[in-house]
Amino acid sequence: MIQLEVEKNPTLDFFYFVLYNRKMKKGVAIMSCFLAGLVFSGCSLVSKNPSPEGALKYPLSRGISISKDAGMTWEDAVVATTKPRIADINPLSLAMDPKNENIVYAGLRSGGIIKTTDGGKSWEFLTFKTEKVYGLAIDPIDSSTIYASTVVQGRGKIFKNSSSGANDSWIEIYTAATNGPLIISMALDNKNSKIIFAATSDNQVLKSVDGGGSWRNVFNVKSPIIKISLDAKESRLLYLLAKNGEVFSSFDGGNKFESLTKKITVTGLFGSGFSVLETDPTNGRRVYLAGKNGIIRSNDAGEKWESVVVLNNPENSPVGALAINPRNSQEIIYGASQATYKSIDEGKTWATSQFDLPKVINILKYNPQNPSIVYAGFVGK
Repeated sequence: MIQLEVEKNPTLDFFYFVLYNRKMKKGVAIMSCFLAGLVFSGCSLVSKNPSPEGALKYPLSRGISISKDAGMTWEDAVVATTKPRIADINPLSLAMDPKNENIVYAGLRSGGIIKTTDGGKSWEFLTFKTEKVYGLAIDPIDSSTIYASTVVQGRGKIFKNSSSGANDSWIEIYTAATNGPLIISMALDNKNSKIIFAATSDNQVLKSVDGGGSWRNVFNVKSPIIKISLDAKESRLLYLLAKNGEVFSSFDGGNKFESLTKKITVTGLFGSGFSVLETDPTNGRRVYLAGKNGIIRSNDAGEKWESVVVLNNPENSPVGALAINPRNSQEIIYGASQATYKSIDEGKTWATSQFDLPKVINILKYNPQNPSIVYAGFVGK
């Protein structure tokens, strides 16, 4: 709102007194003030909240939704403050600043990286090396450090930025030997952020202990690893989910892995349809798998598994994303096609939310600083 800022001037004060006692309308009063200023040089029209330079708003497609009541209702985040390189956003990854609830980054299928500093009200397109970003990870100790995996002329690479995504600050820290292999998933150790795990599409698991300065291959499988997840309490305990449905765990930081597939099969729950892997943020050794087979859970690092009864038919609408409240393990949300399902009793009962858009949900994340805030990402087929 534009407000009047008037210098102290006895003559002008009297002028205002006359105007208001005549009960003049606001618009007339402002015009009178302007005219009086020409005479008395004591009145100016100044906006107390001037629009910042470049504060134009650019519409974006519906690709990110935000809930401020822990997943009960949702609103779309569809505004950019910088001219978008692409209007149809399809996020492949989402990373939240662990120390500032208003800062979130999204890696896009096309368009590079977008960032919000106001809790999703508006987004800016960062200057990045390429258009497609598969993975994003934020240093849990120094949140100004960001890792992004991408593909440059057909070759998978990882870039590092130590200035909160600032322009021209991206440094290449890993490249595949040949064209083809991509970096699909990354995970950082919460207790020692110099330790980074990365999974490639050519079936390798890589590890760095110096923040990406050097790497070594710690594991090879028969199928691309699509997700790496570290235990919340024991950072040396990590899980791998392969594209073919195989699941692995390591209790020594990646030196030795064992398959959990047989342990799942014994329960009659295993199939090739798992595409989601999540660890509980507060309960150590609790891990979830989800996909075309619904949701299963282990409370003992994969030794025993139980089924979580979902509300939809996962064969028709596979579970595409799952999130656990970082302060309340009884509260979980999963997404399938264009709907989310929320439970506050570990999956015994569910409440639903519907999205009317031609995309499917692929990301769900609670804000670590404020769990009442949840982000959902959608991609077109």
